[in-house]
Amino acid sequence: MKYIFKIGGQAGAGIMSAGRLLILCFSRAGYNVLGYPEYPSLIRGGHNAVQVKVSEGEVRAPEPKHDMLIALNQDAITFHLPDLKEEGVVVYDEHLKCDKGYGVPFSKIAMEEGDVQMKNTVALGSALALVNYPFEIFENVLRDHFGGRKGEEVAERNIRAARRGYEYVKEKGWKHREIKPLSDKRKVIITGNQSIALGAIKAGMKFYAAYPMTPASSILHYLAKVERDFDIIVKQTEDEIAAINYALGASFAGVRSMVGTSGGGFSLMVETLGLAGLSETPLVVVVAQRVGPSTGMPTWTEQGDLRFVLHASQGEFPRAVLAPGDVKEAFLLSAEAHNIAEKYQMPVILLTDKFLSESVFSTEAFKEEVKLERGEVVRETAPQEGRWKRYAITESGISPRIFPGTPHGMHVATSYEHDESGFSSESFVMRVKQVDKRARKVEKLLEETPGPKVYGEGEIALITWGSTKLPSLEALEILKEKGKSAKVIHNTHIYPFNKKAFLEALGDATPIVVENNSTAQFAGYLREQCLIAPKAILRYDGRPFFAENIAEGVERIMKGEEIAVVKEQRDVEYYYPYRFR
Repeated sequence: MKYIFKIGGQAGAGIMSAGRLLILCFSRAGYNVLGYPEYPSLIRGGHNAVQVKVSEGEVRAPEPKHDMLIALNQDAITFHLPDLKEEGVVVYDEHLKCDKGYGVPFSKIAMEEGDVQMKNTVALGSALALVNYPFEIFENVLRDHFGGRKGEEVAERNIRAARRGYEYVKEKGWKHREIKPLSDKRKVIITGNQSIALGAIKAGMKFYAAYPMTPASSILHYLAKVERDFDIIVKQTEDEIAAINYALGASFAGVRSMVGTSGGGFSLMVETLGLAGLSETPLVVVVAQRVGPSTGMPTWTEQGDLRFVLHASQGEFPRAVLAPGDVKEAFLLSAEAHNIAEKYQMPVILLTDKFLSESVFSTEAFKEEVKLERGEVVRETAPQEGRWKRYAITESGISPRIFPGTPHGMHVATSYEHDESGFSSESFVMRVKQVDKRARKVEKLLEETPGPKVYGEGEIALITWGSTKLPSLEALEILKEKGKSAKVIHNTHIYPFNKKAFLEALGDATPIVVENNSTAQFAGYLREQCLIAPKAILRYDGRPFFAENIAEGVERIMKGEEIAVVKEQRDVEYYYPYRFR
């Protein structure tokens, strides 16, 4: 069973809340669920939409068509009716104009129950009646959702409103399909950003600093909510420059630290990133990509910052770049990033994107053990008198680290090139020694860097990084139905890059990179690293790939195209919906 809902309405009408309630409703009955939100950079006005995909099987990516449209205003019908499946159904507020589906008095019922804002709850009750889903499950969701935050009275009002919508549809005898609960086993509901936050907590992070910036903001929101539960400090700073400096200072003092931002904020952070590189101070930076450059399209997804994070800040210094492709990888790589940062004394960039950051996924609880590796740290009295050689030339490139206050651990840590004790130096000989020392850390890290994960087998290789893994895995089924054998080669460890393992995984397959940017950045990176010339399927309009886009792109490439660009067939803009009225 697979069923796809689309909820649409004006920003401020509780569209995102409605999507989350629907996700909880089905995840509590054992279903796999994906919630994909779309919204413009507006607090009020504009158009918001959420797709909720419900399935007995695994769900990974949104789809271009839906089975039911839940329309809270006329714009929802305008934007989403064309994408309704032929056998689909619309349930809408009765005063709207729609020649298909069922009109229910959402607003009228909500007002009679005391608050027109509850029309989204009425709408969900109506939608669940159309698929004959037990109201008791939804009632419990509403009680849990509203009872703790807004009190029992608010919860009961929403339950009454939802029940009236449910009973209205039942009394009319309307129905579409039937969705029955699978089990009473609940799934974990989590976003990519929440997974990153939990991975960091599991790894012992104790300090997080950030300035709010979509789509990284929800990491800050979540960590601020749970900081007392996990004994961490969360600091919302005055700007992004302050945020990374706070985190770097905390790390220098011996605290596992992380900072989060998007591309525009990271632009302001790169000078301090260089300071982390030269002073060999561990630091984890989350960069949640969105459409750029500059302000771009702040609430839409893209993978345009790969080259930026690989080369951010002037000069050359070691770093690691990790890119999770799903919520479990986000959890595990977030933890691994802290280990790498401290073990190799370098900045680590965790590169995600709006689609993975803010989409809601059902999953099993993360039960993997997280091993903490803090690297070479001298915790007792330093075994020498005088200045501590913080940057001692070592064979591994890793110099023993010491925290401030440790006896005999005095040293200098500045932005200048330095000698072994940290004093500024312009010695040509020492400069070469220090550059080579830092570079040896990358060589050592590469020995521990895993290769890509391979899913399936075939003559075509869909090469992914980040969240393009999810629709690419779904595309394998479509390609199989069309008689094409394909596999997915998914890369999480972007730099340093294990090119030997990648080439072994690729074999003789035709390489096709799938990425959300206009210049095929990872395809170009593979040319540098592996001396191959992959073709590419690209999308850069702000939306993530649908599996159908990738399958179509493969066919175009097999017919001779070097680069297949995915383009919207209809002009759609949520920022100015009045253009389409």
